Amino acid sequence: AGGAYVPLDSSYPQERLNFMLKDAQVSVLLTQEKLLQHFTELSNPIISIDKDWATITQHSRENPTSCVTLENLAYVIYTSGSTGQPKGVLIEHRGLANLAADQIEVFNLQPSNRILQFASLSFDASIFEIVMALQTGSTLYLAKKESLLPGKALLQLLSEKAITHVTLPPAVLAVLPTESLPALQTIISAGESCSEDIVKRWWNPSRRFFNAYGPTEATVWSTVAGIKSVSEKPPIGRPIANTEIYILDKHLQPVPIGILGELYIAGDGLARGYVNCPELTAKKFIPNPFNSKKEARLYNTGDLARYRPDGNIEFLGRIDNQVKIR
Repeated sequence: AGGAYVPLDSSYPQERLNFMLKDAQVSVLLTQEKLLQHFTELSNPIISIDKDWATITQHSRENPTSCVTLENLAYVIYTSGSTGQPKGVLIEHRGLANLAADQIEVFNLQPSNRILQFASLSFDASIFEIVMALQTGSTLYLAKKESLLPGKALLQLLSEKAITHVTLPPAVLAVLPTESLPALQTIISAGESCSEDIVKRWWNPSRRFFNAYGPTEATVWSTVAGIKSVSEKPPIGRPIANTEIYILDKHLQPVPIGILGELYIAGDGLARGYVNCPELTAKKFIPNPFNSKKEARLYNTGDLARYRPDGNIEFLGRIDNQVKIR
């Protein structure tokens, strides 16, 4: 219909839910009857999908005519807010369309594929999974939390549903038993730094293993490496389509190959910025000195990286985790 969505996790503290609803100026809330107690103070319309279903089914079943353009807002995802209040990241359809198109290309997606929805809807990793399925007509498998616990429960789910594509954080891949999963064609490691040990656990010649990287502020995904061997720490690879990666020094000058620098992102995936945070938006999304277009921007990830001689990028952690010794 053209509206932007804001996912809310009912397990969040009430104070956080209230802040997100107010900050994002949510105009309509879709929920379930059992969760209505969380939203007693909301004055805007609330649609309870189960309670109001009889009314909903009386409306037309035809798809609404969409007038959405690439510049329209697709969703707002709130980041963890570990340093204070959570921040809402504004993502446009341009970034989402670019994500979907390159997923098809890189992961060779087909309508017959079965994709697991592992990530919580409140994290943008869930968008990576949903778009992967719906853009190609693949099947998206949802599961209860108990079935997603890393161990026998998750292994059973992958086996019984014959999942072909799964995106999992390295922490899960590290503890998941490596039993035979003949249907599993593609494993994508994302969300954290992937180690050589994890590649050794899961890589085999009959399966594709990818190491993916990207911040929320660049529509989930910015670089990817198809891992062909287990001989070294996996890189985060090269930029996806319509994306540029720059590794720069403190003067915003490119560093030589092999030299540590800060990772900046440009391209179609960049967010508009943060909800109601113009100063932070201006600080993190800066004018792009490598592009002559006036509106071109760079996103400062705060991540450290370097280029390897073969052109792949190696992720080296967060800049704020570095300790200076004088």
